[in-house]
Amino acid sequence: MAGKLKPLNVEAPEAAEEAEGQAKSLKTEDLLAMVIKLQKEGSLEPQIENLINRINELQQAKKKSSEELRETHTLWETLHRELDSLNGEKVHLEEVLSKKQEALRILQMHCQEKESEAQRLDVKGQLEDLTGQHKDLWEFHMLEQRLAREIRALERSKEQLLSERRLVRAKLRDVERRLRSPPEVEGARAVNDGLKAELEILGEQVGAGEGEVGTPRARDEADPEPPVAAPDA
Repeated sequence: MAGKLKPLNVEAPEAAEEAEGQAKSLKTEDLLAMVIKLQKEGSLEPQIENLINRINELQQAKKKSSEELRETHTLWETLHRELDSLNGEKVHLEEVLSKKQEALRILQMHCQEKESEAQRLDVKGQLEDLTGQHKDLWEFHMLEQRLAREIRALERSKEQLLSERRLVRAKLRDVERRLRSPPEVEGARAVNDGLKAELEILGEQVGAGEGEVGTPRARDEADPEPPVAAPDA
């Protein structure tokens, strides 16, 4: 049984970026204060003023990129919780499957015992007993078939769950890689918009897959009536 995925730590790079951003912000504020002073005195050149406007634009873009990065990290945490839920569902399915397999094994042993006993009976002298044995065998066979269908449904659900878990883990690794490597400032908005949309789609797929896993397939047709032996003339 595979273990649960361990949480991934991505807080250290964010703390370093925040400290660096604060230092740069202080330097930029000092520079802006100096430029405003020169602008009031009338000694500010147009090229410098254009440069200051460009700095202001970059600061706004960086602020927006930081907000989008926080939203992306929130989505990543939600996705991680979905993975934990899938792990729990997998454990539950494995337990149910084990119980069904054990019940099937016991039923098969009973069937073998009943069949061996039926072969030793004297059909002519033990007609009533033989009729009862046939009825018991029929009931055991019907229950065996029902359990076999349920086990096949559980195995299909388990395979689907494992496939979804592998997909979610791959997506999580990709999201972590992107969170550790933030894009450049000018292209931050487009990249983070794409990452946000991708995580929203993945969250919807995981939610839909979780609702389908664990529901065994219903029987296609009703069980037939047990056979009744005809009495001797």
